[in-house]
Amino acid sequence: MKLSIRPNLTSSRSATGAFSSSSSQPSTGKRLRRPTAKVSLSSSSRRHLLKPWTSSSSSSSSSNIHTARRRFSICAAYNNNDNNKKKSSDFSNYGEEDDDFDEPVPGPGGRIESDAIQRNVRDSVINAIDQSQNRRVTAGDVASSSGIQLFDATQALTALAADTNASLEVTNDGDLVYAFPSGYKQLLQAKSFKLKTEPTVDKVKEFLSYLVRVSFGTTLVASVVIVYTTIFALLSSQRDDRNDRRSSRGGGMMFFGPRFYPGDIFWYLDPYYYRRPYRLRAKDEMNFFEAVFSFVFGDGDPNNDFERERWALIGQTIAKNEGVVTGEQLAPFLDREGSAELSDESFVLPVLTRFEGSPEMDDSGNIFYRFPAAQVTALEKKQQNRLKRDSASSTNGLAKEERWSFSLADPSQKFMSAALGVANFVGVIWLSSLMTDPQVLYRNAELVQSVGGFLPALQVYAALFFAIPFFRNFRIGMKNKQIDRRNTLRLQSLLRLERPDEKLRRKLMEAKSKAGRKFVSEKDSIFSSSGKGQKDGSTFELEDFDRRLNNEKK
Repeated sequence: MKLSIRPNLTSSRSATGAFSSSSSQPSTGKRLRRPTAKVSLSSSSRRHLLKPWTSSSSSSSSSNIHTARRRFSICAAYNNNDNNKKKSSDFSNYGEEDDDFDEPVPGPGGRIESDAIQRNVRDSVINAIDQSQNRRVTAGDVASSSGIQLFDATQALTALAADTNASLEVTNDGDLVYAFPSGYKQLLQAKSFKLKTEPTVDKVKEFLSYLVRVSFGTTLVASVVIVYTTIFALLSSQRDDRNDRRSSRGGGMMFFGPRFYPGDIFWYLDPYYYRRPYRLRAKDEMNFFEAVFSFVFGDGDPNNDFERERWALIGQTIAKNEGVVTGEQLAPFLDREGSAELSDESFVLPVLTRFEGSPEMDDSGNIFYRFPAAQVTALEKKQQNRLKRDSASSTNGLAKEERWSFSLADPSQKFMSAALGVANFVGVIWLSSLMTDPQVLYRNAELVQSVGGFLPALQVYAALFFAIPFFRNFRIGMKNKQIDRRNTLRLQSLLRLERPDEKLRRKLMEAKSKAGRKFVSEKDSIFSSSGKGQKDGSTFELEDFDRRLNNEKK
């Protein structure tokens, strides 16, 4: 790529070289400055820089190394100066002093690139890197393993490579391989304050969530205590002075209801607190306060990670079939309408968008879907087979949604929560009626005034305690019907795939014949940012000659 800059000349180049320049000789007495080009690359230009290149003769083979270095340097400069990618590349200010020309390009280390990546994407990429034995991966390996978008995988790999001093390897076909050092996670945590504090923030969030769940159950117990204590006080005031004194000496609360002691709170936390004070509680077992929250609000979406797991299964299926699949092979993982017969394959479009695939059609009218990024891998054959076995054992080839449950609390805990809620509801109604009695208002003006301030809050709490579970139970029933319908369609698609007819069998065989995966080893790289394994011109020419000779013999 050459740039020709001449005064008083306007030239235009194509988008691949993509520079238009115009200049005029300044008439001022200022000292002329040497023109400086600020280059911004569009997405098409970057693809041009990374497109596969081949040498036409052995004499030109050594220039490929120089071309690879130049392309790699331009791509690295683009990644380091991503914020300036929209700046103009014209030379209209030729000869004039402009401070923008003197702005240095920010180098690596100026900021932590990984902090700008979403946490779920970053964690998925790190897990995919850890699964590789030698920590050499391609963007297709990461996308296929984790199910994240191919664009997000490339962006996250580039950011992690910049922050961990990883090396980028370029092959003769233009494939990029990211090679990470052994302690890359320690390097990343040492640089990023965000990564250091994430575990602490997670623990704080978990503790606050626990406090919210426990506080709701504590409010129920406090409401029952306040309501019935106030009722007993109001009823006691209606007796004569002698009965009132006898009631205070004899403990009238004993007659009307249960007594509450401060130590009883541990009984609600654990029904067997007094019997087995040293009993260890299972991790998935709820205490009473958590069970109250679960009874009212439930336990969250059981399919919270379903989308992530589904896309991971789809990516692993594409990789297992070496980059070429059919709609029937993707149907057990996707949502669609209709029967098991696939008359409309528009449900595959999200997969094509996410993994940058394209449809193909053979002479028989069968449609196949090719994913080029999944056909290039840096994982060795043994590791590929191990990942296939792991993916096969972790799933039965079906993306299945879990049904919603009303509450994960034990039946005894749900019964106790409902019983205490009923007692609170009845007590609030009883107290509200007593507060409207003129005699009660006259005899206990101070008590009525103090309790009446938060009585509306007690009424709202008692009403919502049963209103929320009622509507939630109705909504859960509707959701479970939709989940059952989607699971049934996916199961039908899986059964059809496991027992294919003759037409589908031929289609699957044709897709298998079109598939293929290329393994990229360290020997295939012609350039590495680390400088290791880099080939000089003579070595590359000899290997290129041998490769051409072998191809001619074949």
